[in-house]
Amino acid sequence: MKGRLLNKMKSLYILIITLFIFITSLYAETDVYFNKKFNRGDVVTVLIPDNDELYKLELISSTGKFITGNIFFPVDSINFKGQAALIGLDSTLKAGNYTLLIKNSMGDIENTGEILVRENVFKKENIPLNQANTSLRIDPDSKIVSEAVQIHQIYGTSTFLSVSGLESIKLPVPNGIITSWYGDRRTFLYSDGSSAGAIHNGTDIAAPFGTKITAGYRGRVVFSGRRIITGNSIVIEYLPGVYGVFFHLNEFFISKGDIVVEDTVIGSLGSSGLATGPHLHWELRVGGVPVNPDPLLKNGLIDNSLIMSIVSSHTAE
Repeated sequence: MKGRLLNKMKSLYILIITLFIFITSLYAETDVYFNKKFNRGDVVTVLIPDNDELYKLELISSTGKFITGNIFFPVDSINFKGQAALIGLDSTLKAGNYTLLIKNSMGDIENTGEILVRENVFKKENIPLNQANTSLRIDPDSKIVSEAVQIHQIYGTSTFLSVSGLESIKLPVPNGIITSWYGDRRTFLYSDGSSAGAIHNGTDIAAPFGTKITAGYRGRVVFSGRRIITGNSIVIEYLPGVYGVFFHLNEFFISKGDIVVEDTVIGSLGSSGLATGPHLHWELRVGGVPVNPDPLLKNGLIDNSLIMSIVSSHTAE
């Protein structure tokens, strides 16, 4: 009896959420542009061609559960003038339909949209660790925990700023060899014979020790220092809520607060922290979510293909 009642209440809740989204969409006046189909790990770009109101973007599940979100920010470029917001789709996200909510500064829903997140397969790899690296992963250390809390607080911050121009993003080590990919499902093989699973949130790029590393995109340095697990580390805010993350450097040449452009040399490649050889772990975080950089290297952080489709549709009218 109790189970049937809970199921009825859950069904009623879903119905209420669905009706609310449908009714508010009938009265929506804000034009919104976004693509409809994505893979796990992709970035959703949402564009609004006006600057009259400050908006916020949220992604919710079919049951009304909040998944992630980010703020809109002004964009002033040749092909698009208005506002943009970016949210990341985690590699662990369940495939299915999700709802985008565009809210105004009062928290009221201005518009809604539906997207489909498709099931995609990630690589698997086994990584043997020596005793020292095994200890880094399994031995309790309160400092490692505090460092993780600190850096995730950075990832979850969206600093409001305006964007002019839409430069492309570049690999920070263009001549390196990619040895591990975003979303890899890893099994760490510990020196004591045990093992543990993990998900790789970035891209590993191998190159000779000391190879120069560039910023890849313009931005502001929000972290530059040494961490136990990731060694010499740098975090750059590219766009509001969008961060470039650089781990295992040999040395860094920039400090917190510095402004960089895509070709700024920020450090040199090394193997500091928990590393099995010289490489750069390069990671992109959007709204706190690690995302796949490959589509962004092609289309830009703000999806240029979406912008051009808007331009084409207006030209055809």
